[in-house]
Parts: sequence; structure tokens; C-alpha cells
Amino acid sequence: MRNANPDIVPLIKARTLDLLMEKNPDNIGMRDIAKACGITATAIYHYYTDKDALFQAVGLACLKELNALILDGVHTQQTTREQILSAIRTFRDWSFENPRRALLVMQGIKSADNAPPEIIEEFYTCHRTGEQLLQKAVAEGIAFSENPRLDVGILISGLWGCIESVLLKKSDVAYWENGRAYTDHFISMWMQSIFRKV
Repeated sequence: MRNANPDIVPLIKARTLDLLMEKNPDNIGMRDIAKACGITATAIYHYYTDKDALFQAVGLACLKELNALILDGVHTQQTTREQILSAIRTFRDWSFENPRRALLVMQGIKSADNAPPEIIEEFYTCHRTGEQLLQKAVAEGIAFSENPRLDVGILISGLWGCIESVLLKKSDVAYWENGRAYTDHFISMWMQSIFRKV
């Protein structure tokens, strides 16, 4: 086996993401990606078993980028409650500012459900950040959650449902151009259900 070129993987991922911003995954083939990279399709197979694996790698890179943004925002807040609210809003704002990317990551790219558990776990990086923050709030006695992993999972799924309904214009028409107000209401309901009244 030939030595891996450290520059080629970032190039493949970058060009693949460019293509995913223009076309649906089903309409992109390995030859399209190879052409965009200026390499052969055979060269891509040296790094990825198939296009689903490549798309999943691109999706995972997007999630890691999102999690870095979440952590940056968290570090600017003083209280754990403010940190959690910042993390939630960062996910929401990123989704509205990058709608095509958010739709791809959250629903357009085939799930890596047949990957080894340690690889699947990587896709939950944002979940785990939220889970750690909620555990911290519970330990401080300012929040109540018997199962932080479940409560954060419900938060992300529910908030994404609200975001998606706005992006796809399935929400009430009044919120098609005001998704932040729509999602703020959901965020407020979740926060009230978790945080104790002081």
C-alpha cells in the first residue's frame, strides 16, 4: 500500500463539501468528486471505502466545527445556565446561518449506523458537550435532570425539528422569516423544564 498523502484528505473533504452545497448526495458520484479534486476516483478509494463513508467524514467535520463554535461561546459565559443557553443558541444560529450544511448534516447524509461504536460516538460530540454542561448544572443544584443524556438528546431533536420546519417552510408562515422567535419559544420551554426556579 502506498503512503498516505496528508494534503489529499483535506482537499477531498473540502471539494466534497463544495459539491454537497450544490447537489444532493444521491446526485454526486466518486468521479464527480475526483474531477473536482483533480485526482482519480481510485485515489479517493485509498482513503474512503465508498461515497457514504466520505460524506459521513464531511458531516463529522462539520459537527466538530460546530462543537468548536459552541465551546468558544460557552467560554465567554460566567454561569453554567448562561453557558447552556449559549450552547443552544450557537447550534440554532449556526443552523440558520448555514441552512444547506445543517440540513445535510442533520438529515441529508446517510447515518453511520453500521460503523464501530467508537466512530458512531464521534457524531455525538455536540450532544456530549451539552450533556457535560447539564451534569454540571445538576451538580450545582440549579437544574434538575434524572438523565442528562436523554434530556439533551430531546433538546437537540426538538430544537432541530423547529429549525427544520422553518428552513423547509413547514412552520406557521409567520415564522418563515423569523425563525429565531419561533425557536426562542422552544428553547424557553426546555430551559423552564430543566432549571429550578430561584
